[in-house]
Amino acid sequence: MDQAKSRRRFLTGAGAAAIAGLAGCSGGGSQGGSTDTDTATESGGTAGTTAGSARTNTVSIKFWHAMGGDLGKLVDSLVSDFVGQADGIEMTATQKGSYRETLNATTSAVQAGNPPAIAQIFEIGTQLAIDSGVFTPVENIVPDSVNFDNYLDSVMSYYRIDGKLHSMPFNSSNAIFYYNKNAFEEAGLDPENPPTTFQGITDAANTLTEAGVVDKGTTWPNHSWFVEQWFAEQGQTLVNHENGRASRATEIFLESDASKKIFNWWADLYEKDQYLNPGIEAWSEAQQAFLTQKTGMLGYSTSSIAPMKEGAKQNGFELGTMKLPTPGGVRNGVVIGGASLWTPASLSDAKKEAAGEFIAWLTKPEQQKRWHKGTGYFPVREEAISQLKSEGFYEKHPNFLTAIEQLRATEDMPATRGALMGPFTKVRTIVEEGYVNMIQNENRNVTDVLGNVDSEAEKALKSYNQKVN
Repeated sequence: MDQAKSRRRFLTGAGAAAIAGLAGCSGGGSQGGSTDTDTATESGGTAGTTAGSARTNTVSIKFWHAMGGDLGKLVDSLVSDFVGQADGIEMTATQKGSYRETLNATTSAVQAGNPPAIAQIFEIGTQLAIDSGVFTPVENIVPDSVNFDNYLDSVMSYYRIDGKLHSMPFNSSNAIFYYNKNAFEEAGLDPENPPTTFQGITDAANTLTEAGVVDKGTTWPNHSWFVEQWFAEQGQTLVNHENGRASRATEIFLESDASKKIFNWWADLYEKDQYLNPGIEAWSEAQQAFLTQKTGMLGYSTSSIAPMKEGAKQNGFELGTMKLPTPGGVRNGVVIGGASLWTPASLSDAKKEAAGEFIAWLTKPEQQKRWHKGTGYFPVREEAISQLKSEGFYEKHPNFLTAIEQLRATEDMPATRGALMGPFTKVRTIVEEGYVNMIQNENRNVTDVLGNVDSEAEKALKSYNQKVN
């Protein structure tokens, strides 16, 4: 069996197992309250018809994505607009479920010889997608006119591996905290100066509950993505070999001092009855707890600023956003989340060209501004951000600027470029279940639990690496 066939077969087997654990999206959501990590109902639709006849023959391409609810409608609208101005391209956009379901569907379609031209794959599927050997680097198919220097460095750094840009960032996000300005004011806290540290969150939580304005101080989904962000802020890589970017990751650092700071604080918040645990991957539950004012603060993705602002208004309070709190206020930066666009290598040249045109068009400032305003995912182009500033958008909507300022303050280092590892979704599940073990076991010892979590995660790494090496 040749290497390409072996990799394809591996991805179908190992990919399905690896991504069964966690949707793995770093946020996102629709105004209906669900996030783009947990949309599971497939809904598709043709987003356009033939436009133009510059090509000798009309090219039909498919775009598979994981955006549900209002996000899916916005994607459909963007695709329709693209087709309306394109020459000889027909395009169908179909929502294939969650991120993990979209990746599984794509790899199955590649094997069947009928893949989409473009697939949206979540950021932690990057190593798995590369290992599959079935995708072509996006830099090989976009028009030569694309100026990569105009894209945000922190975003491009995640998807550029060994000097090659493998996929095009589309919906990029990072983690921030939302807070209820009215509850802050009622409790005697300054609504214009939210906390910036772990201790600050604890203190604010105590003040909010003592004032009786909320049931618990804060919540966020039990999701390893937040742990990964706090690793980066402390300058700690999650795995060895420069976060798996110099060579394949073989060790994980869940027993590090950085990890202990995170989990000791997180477990302590729960013990003090200040952290509302919504459950593993429970994005919607955490969101609803905050919007219904059961908590005064919420750790979430910047991808949901637009629907969160509307939700807060409907529930009678003003929304505030703050940078991710850190231990002691030390900041090195955050890791991006979200997803990027990949193109299978087996496509015809004509379909690759059409896919490249759409990908380039989608990341132009006009489209990026529209996407940003309708969601909270930040633009991936510097030009788009500059135009929004000139137009006064951020003065009117300062909550949208928090994540961008946080991203701009990020120092380029292995810790902030994000980890690469094949069994990332399985590792995330191990971390999340480890936290549940900490808070449910009365005799818990954070150090001991982290030792077990570290051991299980390294077993997953070893098992995966043996299959691909």
